[in-house]
Amino acid sequence: MKPDAIIESDQNPHYPPDVKEFFPQATHVTFKGRRPKDHGMGELKKGFDPLFSLNHTCAMTRDRIKRLARKTWAISKKKEFLELHLAIYVDHHNRSLRALEKYF
Repeated sequence: MKPDAIIESDQNPHYPPDVKEFFPQATHVTFKGRRPKDHGMGELKKGFDPLFSLNHTCAMTRDRIKRLARKTWAISKKKEFLELHLAIYVDHHNRSLRALEKYF
């Protein structure tokens, strides 16, 4: 990552100190979260949401790696095993995307 990167996030107050600590030269841009629609599927939002792709990716990862959907990650006794599980998922996800490219 370039030192002068632009980091975008929502307005969670916990993010700025971490961004400043780990990326001191980066520009941190925050966006106000949008309220979900009050009808239909609750997760849909009106307008452009700059964090949609990140939130969608995280939701897909939690859905497909069930140990991430639990309240505790204690099922992953060792950090290395969680990292390996994530690596397997990333590889599978990327291969699936590449396989779909020929259809689009």
